[in-house]
Amino acid sequence: MSILPEILALTRTIHDEFALPRVRRVYVPPVRHDKAHADFGLVILDDGSAGLFYVSQQEPLSRLCEATKGTASGSPVWELARELTSHDIGRRALAFGAASAITQHFLNRAGYKTPTRRGMDYTPQDHVGMVGLFPSLVDRLRQRGIPLTVIEQRTELMQSDTNFQVTLDPAQLSACNKILCTAATLLNDTIDVILPHCTGATWITVIGPSAGCLPDPLFARGVHTVGGSRVIDAYVLLARMQAGEPWRDSVEKYVLEASQYPGFTALRARAHAT
Repeated sequence: MSILPEILALTRTIHDEFALPRVRRVYVPPVRHDKAHADFGLVILDDGSAGLFYVSQQEPLSRLCEATKGTASGSPVWELARELTSHDIGRRALAFGAASAITQHFLNRAGYKTPTRRGMDYTPQDHVGMVGLFPSLVDRLRQRGIPLTVIEQRTELMQSDTNFQVTLDPAQLSACNKILCTAATLLNDTIDVILPHCTGATWITVIGPSAGCLPDPLFARGVHTVGGSRVIDAYVLLARMQAGEPWRDSVEKYVLEASQYPGFTALRARAHAT
């Protein structure tokens, strides 16, 4: 089974076994035709739990804006989350926001505090693989002369230089010992293509807003850490998103480590005990 149906199944279990808060607000970012990419959206539940989502293209964002015009406060959050396996990338993005909000509610109910973010060290002896372009990190690694291979989907980004290449071929990750993978690979359903090429790595992380769901299926496939953003104050965040301001302390970055994470079964037992 691929990862998305597994994440959906875990989310469905939470829905079936717990009384979930309903949707209070869905924020879909406006379509801005002067930008190459869209902004982030937000799903807020009645208890303040919230999940971020991102739509990387303008066309599906336009469809999503139209589709959610009538989304009413009080709707069951499962009605949004069950679209995780939708063929429409806009609906799938919104589903990730809903599933992340469900996950945040579930972790809170289980009394599990997500650990704050911890960075990874790189040395010139490493060969770093990067799935998706993280420009600021690319600059830092290249300045230090650390070998870097970036996997992208856009042909216009392809390039090659000393200790650096941007390629369309995920097989190039087999030469990398540390791999940083954007969570957009969950959203665009390419994660199952990427991970088989990472088996030789000593460290693999998946990071981004779409990683806010339960990480168990990723850990089961050899991912070592999953990094996301926990919403601290949904309404402060919403106001800042609408104003185009930095999110600052309305969110908190976190990293879940496979070796420390208690697992869904243990968290489920904790949540039932409350």
